[in-house]
Amino acid sequence: MNQPYNALLLFLFLTVLSATAYSQNMLQRRISLQMRDRPVAEVLKQAEKQAGFYFSYSNDMVKSDSIVSVSMKNRPVANLLESLFGNRYQYIESNDHVIIQPALSYQYWYVSGMVVDKNTGEPVSYATVYERQQLISTMTDEHGRFRLQLKEHKPVASINVSKVSYADTVVLLSGDQPQDIQIGIQQIQYTLDSVVISGVEKNWLAGLMLSSKQTMNSLNLNNFFSKQPFQFSLTPGLGSHGRMGAQMVNKFSFNVLGGYTAGVNGFEIGTLFNIVKHDMKYVEIAGLFNIVGGRASGVQVAGLYNSVLDSLSGIQVAGLTNIVAHDAKGIQVAGIYNHALNTKGIQISGIGNITVKHAKGVMVGGIFNSTRNMDGVQIAGIANVNVKRSSGVQIAPIANVTAREMKGIQISAMVNLAQRLKGTQIGLVNIADTSEGYSIGFFNFILHGYHKLSISTSELQHVTLAYKSGNRKLYSILIGGFQLDDKQQAYSFGYGLGSDMPLGKKGFFFNPELTNQYIYAGNEEQQNLLVRLQLNVKYRIGKLCYIYAGPAFSILYAKQVTVPEGYRSDFINGYPSVSFGKEVKGWLGWNIGVDLF
Repeated sequence: MNQPYNALLLFLFLTVLSATAYSQNMLQRRISLQMRDRPVAEVLKQAEKQAGFYFSYSNDMVKSDSIVSVSMKNRPVANLLESLFGNRYQYIESNDHVIIQPALSYQYWYVSGMVVDKNTGEPVSYATVYERQQLISTMTDEHGRFRLQLKEHKPVASINVSKVSYADTVVLLSGDQPQDIQIGIQQIQYTLDSVVISGVEKNWLAGLMLSSKQTMNSLNLNNFFSKQPFQFSLTPGLGSHGRMGAQMVNKFSFNVLGGYTAGVNGFEIGTLFNIVKHDMKYVEIAGLFNIVGGRASGVQVAGLYNSVLDSLSGIQVAGLTNIVAHDAKGIQVAGIYNHALNTKGIQISGIGNITVKHAKGVMVGGIFNSTRNMDGVQIAGIANVNVKRSSGVQIAPIANVTAREMKGIQISAMVNLAQRLKGTQIGLVNIADTSEGYSIGFFNFILHGYHKLSISTSELQHVTLAYKSGNRKLYSILIGGFQLDDKQQAYSFGYGLGSDMPLGKKGFFFNPELTNQYIYAGNEEQQNLLVRLQLNVKYRIGKLCYIYAGPAFSILYAKQVTVPEGYRSDFINGYPSVSFGKEVKGWLGWNIGVDLF
């Protein structure tokens, strides 16, 4: 995608995220209230008007008819809620609503301290510190310090520390230990490839949506994953699983703006985007884009873009582009472009489809289709290109190209091109290097094939010249003829097909040729249209020379007009003939000639 598109997409996300950030400060908006002996519901309504948002709550939970008095000036909304409800409720901000819910009964406690290198004693920055059961995590700062909030104070807590290029470390804390602790972790040797960012984080669009801390946290926890029934998130890292969201495989995943998870094993929907580190199964829907770092099995639907960094089994539908890094089995439908390494199924796009190695199935592109090897059908608005081999059907109005071996059918209104033709070409111009098949068109050129210059005479014309090109099975004929008698002038030109069929091994061939010619006899209004079948026997008399002769049957449509003086008016010349109507006649004639080269 081009830079203007990237800038537009970035602007869209920043606008949405800015609006979200603004809404997240709703409880800090300041209000002034002077109300005496009023119901709680009325007090909340006045607060809503001044703060510019709405409260959502259940009347069974909040006693909205309780009578209260409030006096506050330029104070945060949070102060009002504290004075009304104390610590009985918690407040969740979502869009332009503050949801009032019962406060959680968890007793929170904190573990804080420093993570250091065991050998050097130096602080280790950006290490992930987490508790496996509660799925709560934090990261050390640039000085190696951390503070982890836990939900329950048990006699023993298990604290895990993970960091790229360090061994995973587990620390057991008893209740009587100090909260501020020092944890030493042991550095280990990794090959260079082990610590290079890979997978979904390498995708440019995913990289745009993820912070460096999120990427580092994901690398730190590369060996830790958990299965959960569902997750809810506003943006990556801001959701029901917090910083651990990228390590969760969920059955149901809902992302208000976008999400970043380890996997999907059910259904995922994102208003803007979904980023999945590993595998996606069944259904994934996004307003803008989906990115899957592993395999996708099921259905992916995106307004703009779908990307799978491993393989696809199912259906991809995108407004712009679908990209599969490895094999795609199923259907890809895109407004602009589909791409895969190997495909088995159907690709349909508004502009083009590319299968890098091997395509089996159907490719339909508004402009082009391209693959290395094709077994199936290619239909393009302009051209089909196969880099190596094709066994199937290519249909395009402008050009079909198979750079090596063509075993199927090429159909084009303009040009068909193949290196080794073992199938059939049908087009205006057909070109091949070698041919064991058939080329049917106005001009057929086989570089290492059948090329003959023919000179002949017949009852029809004194001299006929023809260029024959193709192979012995089927060759095309460009033909022209003229008279040597100035008083019986006539000029003919046309197109035909012929074949050389060996008769034994003694240099004899049966050589049928069918031509369609126009004969000019001095008057353009006279339509002399001739169809002629010649049944020749050909004999090879040298390496580059053949002679042939045989009977010919001609059918002529001749519109009756005045023939200018010096031009020929009788083409039958007394040969055995038959009439098919006033202007159509047929007759039996002869033909003799020589083929050179």
